[in-house]
Amino acid sequence: MSLGATFGLFDGWDMPERYSDSKIEHLSVRDSVGVVDLSYHGAIKISGGEAAQFFNGMVTNNVKELVAGGGIRAAFLTGHGKVRAFCRILGLDDRYLVITDPSTHESVFKYVFQFTYAGDFKVEDASDFYRLLSVQGPKSHLVVKEICFEPVPLLDEHHSFHTLIAGHQALVARASHTGEDGYDIFVPRNALADVWDFILLKGQFHSIVPVGLRALDSLRIEGGIPVYGVDVDETNMMLEAGLADAVSFTKGCYTGQEAVAMATYRGHVSKKLAGLVVSGAVAPTRGDVIRKDGKDIGAVTSALCSPSLASVIALAYLKYGFFEVGTNVEIQIQGETVDARVVELPFYRKRG
Repeated sequence: MSLGATFGLFDGWDMPERYSDSKIEHLSVRDSVGVVDLSYHGAIKISGGEAAQFFNGMVTNNVKELVAGGGIRAAFLTGHGKVRAFCRILGLDDRYLVITDPSTHESVFKYVFQFTYAGDFKVEDASDFYRLLSVQGPKSHLVVKEICFEPVPLLDEHHSFHTLIAGHQALVARASHTGEDGYDIFVPRNALADVWDFILLKGQFHSIVPVGLRALDSLRIEGGIPVYGVDVDETNMMLEAGLADAVSFTKGCYTGQEAVAMATYRGHVSKKLAGLVVSGAVAPTRGDVIRKDGKDIGAVTSALCSPSLASVIALAYLKYGFFEVGTNVEIQIQGETVDARVVELPFYRKRG
């Protein structure tokens, strides 16, 4: 599986950083298709007669409305409404599958597992049965059609179906990690190498390339996709990250719901994750201060020289009153003051 990859440490895991040049990998996903090893993500299986009742009270979105084959984004919050972790929840026949980020998997599992003592609520770390590979790019659907034994149905984002890939049981869910169309492929740990090789074999006709996590990071920044631990952490309120689709405003009580409701009824959040186009050729770094009329109004979370847009872009938190599109601000980069402008997210929009 290595294909000559250069490895790096990501969230404590030794993962492929790049296979060739990260810019080439990036542009290949924009132009055609790439496959990414995301097997360091975690999976938690939740079942039991009271699973819907207990689980619905833990996350921001409505689990009770989730049917088999469906899927939603959600978050775990603290009692004060701060973000404990992001997740995706896939509905299976008799249970829920919670896909976690590698940095928060252990803490989420411990948090959810404690409720098993309260009733008919079963929690299992299912990571080894649902290891993740992802096909991303405008030709991702063509590749998935090639590798799946069954016909690929039309899927909404986060929705899934079961199939066979390279002779192995697989769960395939539509999911974009790049701003392009994409599909997540969940297989047991012992099937990873077979499925990876099969994807590359069948994807040759569509110019598929293996993609490392450095290129994935630049793709997701262009797509305006925040990452937990980088753009969002336990200091942030849920709605500050702009992920309203991960919140149900009608389902009733859940941990942190009161704080979310207060922000909603107020009509705005005190700060918000926004996009900036930055003058010059030097990208700011995380934590660089943003100013307006001599006042500190925010800080950068992620930035890069965009391979697709040929400009410097950044994700940043800006205080209320300063995150409107078109607002001109300044960033302190390496001791220099650089102009920037607030733009609409995402920076990059897929063709068509």
